[in-house]
Amino acid sequence: MFYAIQLSKADPTPLYIQLASEIAKLIQSGALISGTKLPPIRTLSKYLSINRDTVVSTYKLLENQGLVEAHVGKGTYVSLSTAVLLSESRSHEMSNIHCSTLGFSKDLFPISLCKDLMQHIVSLEGWGAFCDPLYRERNLLKQNACHFLEAVGIKALSAQMRIIKSFTSFLLTLSKFSPKQGICIEQFSDLAYSSYLRSIGCKIYEIPLTHDGLNLEVLEKNLRSGNIAYIFLSSYLQNPTGICYSDDQKQRIVELARTYDCYIIEDGTLSEFLYDTSEPHSLFHHFSKDRVIYIYHFSKVYLPHLSYSFVLLPSHMIKNITDDIECTFNEYLLCYYLESTYLQDNKKLMFELCKEKYNHLYNGLSELKDKIEIYAAHGGIFFWLKPLTLSLDRTCELFIQNNIVVSPGTLFTYANHSDYFRLSISQLNTTHIDKILYLLHTNL
Repeated sequence: MFYAIQLSKADPTPLYIQLASEIAKLIQSGALISGTKLPPIRTLSKYLSINRDTVVSTYKLLENQGLVEAHVGKGTYVSLSTAVLLSESRSHEMSNIHCSTLGFSKDLFPISLCKDLMQHIVSLEGWGAFCDPLYRERNLLKQNACHFLEAVGIKALSAQMRIIKSFTSFLLTLSKFSPKQGICIEQFSDLAYSSYLRSIGCKIYEIPLTHDGLNLEVLEKNLRSGNIAYIFLSSYLQNPTGICYSDDQKQRIVELARTYDCYIIEDGTLSEFLYDTSEPHSLFHHFSKDRVIYIYHFSKVYLPHLSYSFVLLPSHMIKNITDDIECTFNEYLLCYYLESTYLQDNKKLMFELCKEKYNHLYNGLSELKDKIEIYAAHGGIFFWLKPLTLSLDRTCELFIQNNIVVSPGTLFTYANHSDYFRLSISQLNTTHIDKILYLLHTNL
């Protein structure tokens, strides 16, 4: 039954959460009864063609939610208490409240949007919408992507732009660009890409985070080894902590990159969701265009049915990392979407909705300041929280009992312990937020 599980890499929901959700459904349906042993990590990763780290994160999530129990040397089993817990949940017929994904509801991207764009493209381009022999559409697509990034404060030449359909393939290209194998990442981060890099032989070093970003003392200690090729970071609204680096911190990291001859990979996705602070200064645009590679995962936010990322390269890397995207109909659709009123209207709507939800939840959490810690609060579409009066395990158990799915901090680090959890707001409504606040107020 496990090997019939279908995972979608086009879905913005992380693979480990998709897999955990599918296994949870098997438990809820009674297909997996209490005491059933789950497949070994290596076996399941092989049959589903995913990284071992993805399965590890899945089992961690299920364990933190009380659905499974891990026994050292024996394996992972469906929890003995799961049957009672799930039976009670089903009897109330309550649907889950999803606070574990940063992806937005696909209701914001109805099929009518695709139909309108397709009709417009075909009426203008005819059969030409399926090919681009002179690369005119590719050049226009790159220009439109640059205009999109300019709207979030990032200026660059279209020659520096790369439209990436497979980000893991791009990471493989980057790994070949440098003879060094080491990559420094933030201690709490989305492990999807670092797990892939580990799988192709890169050495991953987690650098502790302070209130101002990477611990520079620990970072430099690793850089002195001479084996670090890249520093992977989010300089504002870091995922999952929400940290925004100060300008002084950014400048010092750039100086370290120059001193030790390495590059910074800056993830700027979600940068426009800042509500209570001034426009951020990106490393790429404001501090260094020779040491920073800028990334924006466009589809994660504004086009969840497809998979596109925008990458800006330092000028001297342009010839080494080729621009080989072919403009088929999907790329025509992306190009027209970037310059459409649909995108502009959706951006405005999503910003306003998230700002309202963020403020609503933040105001409610602020009333619990003696019981729960908000690690960073500059805006964004998630909160990084630490319960002060209950253990994290007990807090997650309360959420699960009330059909609320959050992401424990252990899902974002290779370490075995974290006192924090991430609570995302992208798919919440006012009723959901009120329920979450009531649960916290009555149990913390």
